[in-house]
Amino acid sequence: MRLWVCTGLLTAFSGFLTAQSPDESWHHYNADFGVGPAIPLGNSTNYFSTAPLVVVGFGYRLNRWFQADVGAQFAFGAANNQNLEESALGPVQGGDHEFMIPMGGRVFIPTRFEKFEVSAGAGVAYLHYSETVPSNYYVANQCYSCTARDGWGAYGLANVNYFLDSNRNFSVGTTLQYIIGHTSGPPVGAIPGLKTTDHWLNLMFDFGVSFK
Repeated sequence: MRLWVCTGLLTAFSGFLTAQSPDESWHHYNADFGVGPAIPLGNSTNYFSTAPLVVVGFGYRLNRWFQADVGAQFAFGAANNQNLEESALGPVQGGDHEFMIPMGGRVFIPTRFEKFEVSAGAGVAYLHYSETVPSNYYVANQCYSCTARDGWGAYGLANVNYFLDSNRNFSVGTTLQYIIGHTSGPPVGAIPGLKTTDHWLNLMFDFGVSFK
């Protein structure tokens, strides 16, 4: 009797392991590249404006349902820096860059469509804003009067991908991301030189590459 019970338990356990075994339809390594607008919200519109955004991201998928994420996002000119900056090439019209570094994870949501993948995620984000000066094609132009500020915050996102091939190696998709964070430091462009609470709504159009 005990033998039959043990055999039944082992069979059930092995069946559970088989059910939880990796699904060949997903890949461990996932990289994406995207562009879109970085849109300030709320009081942030007092010193930011909508700006072009370039995104690079990497995810390691732990299993069928969960993935760890890290990325680098670059907005250009959102702080409307109109100052004359002192540089190695003399006084020049300044610009500004806004860097956002999200670090977190996501969960995948089951769908009935084989070629679509839906996910939602959250995590922390490091924010760094800096004034910049243009460079020519031959030498880097060092800025002597450019300022910078930074801080930390959090983000949440929703993503939809469509796979272009049956092996699910290539995809296109859309990501909507909301970031809220606090930054402090000297003024950068139109940003005042005090602690601010910044709100961003980033819309990214992505191209993804996935592999084992």
